[in-house]
Amino acid sequence: MAQPERPAAQPCGPIIDPILLFVAFLWGGNFVAYKYLMGIIPARGLLAARFLAITIILLAVLELRGRLRRFNSPGMWLRLLAAGLLVMGLQQISFVSGLNLTAAGEGSLVFSTAPIFTALIAAAIGQEALLAGNWAGIIAAMSGTALVILGGAGASHVPATRVTGDLLMLASSVAYAIFMVISKPLGQRYGALKVVAFAYLFGLPVVLPFGWREMVGANWGALGPLGWLALGWVVLLAGAFGFVAWYWRIAHTSSSLVAVYQYIVPVVAMGAAALLLAERPSVAQLAGAALVLGGLYFARRRAATVACPT
Repeated sequence: MAQPERPAAQPCGPIIDPILLFVAFLWGGNFVAYKYLMGIIPARGLLAARFLAITIILLAVLELRGRLRRFNSPGMWLRLLAAGLLVMGLQQISFVSGLNLTAAGEGSLVFSTAPIFTALIAAAIGQEALLAGNWAGIIAAMSGTALVILGGAGASHVPATRVTGDLLMLASSVAYAIFMVISKPLGQRYGALKVVAFAYLFGLPVVLPFGWREMVGANWGALGPLGWLALGWVVLLAGAFGFVAWYWRIAHTSSSLVAVYQYIVPVVAMGAAALLLAERPSVAQLAGAALVLGGLYFARRRAATVACPT
């Protein structure tokens, strides 16, 4: 019986990894591109279209690599089914619903707490241990998140629904952390690309009913050149390419190196939102952002599990 492929990991990588840096840039811009598209296409329809397209692309990549039907085992299907139906689908729904109700930069910062919840869940089930410095980082990051949410009150660039949106983004962050903990042992055995592709496939029964009517009823012709560029960004660049490139680098370098590039995503998102969407964070939110990023560094400094943005 053929054994599953195991990715070969190296203990270290380059000081600056151009692939990870590029993906972090793509994922930071993903928040702004998503927000722009939501002004043209209903959020539910946009989610369904993106989710379906990424699923097809990832499965096609697996097929081209000859791994779609090979190196599978009965033991992986139940956990992947649970990860797709109960976590990935709901996580994406809460992500898009939350981003639709809050500002792009603010939402990116709230979502960036995913590694915090990954560390807490992994520690609770014995996957990894947390040191005193990790706990200090967790407290700082969560305090910063509170500052980001509370500090945006009355800002002109955020909708009145921002608190609801931020809470949905926080729920999405927790759901993504759960997915990462569930998928970690499967990713080590079968490869992260396969795990994510099948999780997306099993998440379709949740996401498609949620946004099917809006997807087929949307006026896709109204996108225009900039809209299609933004759609290509969220589907092809930040979506399919981002996932493949990110998880390929995880398989070929250390998780601690990969984790560093997670902190770049909200910085890029806030900068792009300020330039392109005229979002102006308050002083309290900027202080909260500093606390979140600093807290993330110390919270994940010696942790082994890696969580990534959507």
